[in-house]
Amino acid sequence: MNVRILAGALAIAATTAAALAAEAIPAGTPLNGRLSASLDTGKANVGDGFSLALTRPFPNDDVTYSGAFVRGHVARVIRGGQGRKPEIDLAFDSITLANGDSAPLSGHVLDVTPKKKTAIPTQAAGAGVGMIVGNVIGKSIFHTDIGGLAGAAGGFTYANNRKPDFVVPADSLVELQTDAEVPRPQARR
Repeated sequence: MNVRILAGALAIAATTAAALAAEAIPAGTPLNGRLSASLDTGKANVGDGFSLALTRPFPNDDVTYSGAFVRGHVARVIRGGQGRKPEIDLAFDSITLANGDSAPLSGHVLDVTPKKKTAIPTQAAGAGVGMIVGNVIGKSIFHTDIGGLAGAAGGFTYANNRKPDFVVPADSLVELQTDAEVPRPQARR
């Protein structure tokens, strides 16, 4: 009789353990997470790591993903510059549960709201330098007072074409989508 009770208890324990294990995540599943540290196109480098703390709704409405995080790295970065828009591409590497179980994950960003750096100081400096240079050239070569105005307009236009870098601040909400099925996270062996 003790053997039956022990076998029944083991069956219940196995069923409970299986129920507590996170399910696989199908391809195309959206995941939401909060960024652990800011990402700045002016300072980030390829290979820099980051993580996202998973937020509700959890994949498959599976609460075992509570406390999980996604690890990733910067795959490509283009710094803002003269006529060059800044860009940053993120690659996702793995998902780790609160208990340490992990699985590989690949995906792409669906939505994130970056914070643009202001271009106003650059535009003002460009206009100011242009005004000084235009004023000097206008008075010394053309003997006119409109060189400053033309220089200011030219300096502003040049500075306005400089595209500022952007920052994705820490704690920003990032939505990603899985590219392939993510296997059930398991302990590393």
